Amino acid sequence: MKVSVIIVTYNSEATIKNCLSSDLSSSLETEVIVVDNNSRDNTVEVIKKFPKVKIIENKENLGFGKANNIGVKVSSGEYIFFLNPDCVVDKDSIEKLSNFLEKNDDVAVVGPKLVNNQGDLQTEMSPFPTLISEILVLIRLHRLPFFKSLVYPNYDYNKIQDTQHLMGAALLLRRSVFEKVGTFDENFFLWFEETDLLKRISDLEQKIIYYPETSVTHLIGQSTKQLNFIRKQTIWNKSLIYYFSKHKGWVKLLLLTPFIILSYPAALVASIVKR
Repeated sequence: MKVSVIIVTYNSEATIKNCLSSDLSSSLETEVIVVDNNSRDNTVEVIKKFPKVKIIENKENLGFGKANNIGVKVSSGEYIFFLNPDCVVDKDSIEKLSNFLEKNDDVAVVGPKLVNNQGDLQTEMSPFPTLISEILVLIRLHRLPFFKSLVYPNYDYNKIQDTQHLMGAALLLRRSVFEKVGTFDENFFLWFEETDLLKRISDLEQKIIYYPETSVTHLIGQSTKQLNFIRKQTIWNKSLIYYFSKHKGWVKLLLLTPFIILSYPAALVASIVKR
């Protein structure tokens, strides 16, 4: 098997049909594995309408990273394509990404261009988290023009390039590298799990490449919008704390702590503004 497509679902009834109906196959040998985290809607019933898709039904919500690891364990592809259920894959995207890895032995991870429903570009590239960038995110200043470039530098999204971090919605990895770095860290329930994985890959001096010659449509936050702002912020903060303790050290984590507390009123204000 050349490519294993791994999709983790949780109450993804609204999006999984379009995802599985998109171009997940190609001239390559491809298998599709969906790991469902105990959805309470009709997600599983929708998946079962695709007989070629292998489904694993977890009895509880095990989190994104652990569910992906379960999918990888039963897969056999030389390459692993981690895909969110709120994505639609453009024609031949998997083949183009796979061909890029075939031709570039020094590349460990490649990600396509991500766009929304209207075809607008998503800012998927960024440096790895820093103390400054995460303070801005926590207090919701990262989208303001003056601060935005500190979190999302002005990359040229039209050219193939090395990058540090890519959004985890659609990533193709070499299985050999994924296994070498130790798979997803299951201490992350949601968020920062792909950041941690890419950081470990980068630490091995393996290349991570943004490849805009093909694209995937991504509907951001379709699963997480089911969470209220307190629950969402709590999960985010827990993952952030663990990431900083693992990669940044306790001094920077201590400096981050007051802003973690401030993130709750900031999240409340943000939720009110969105209404």
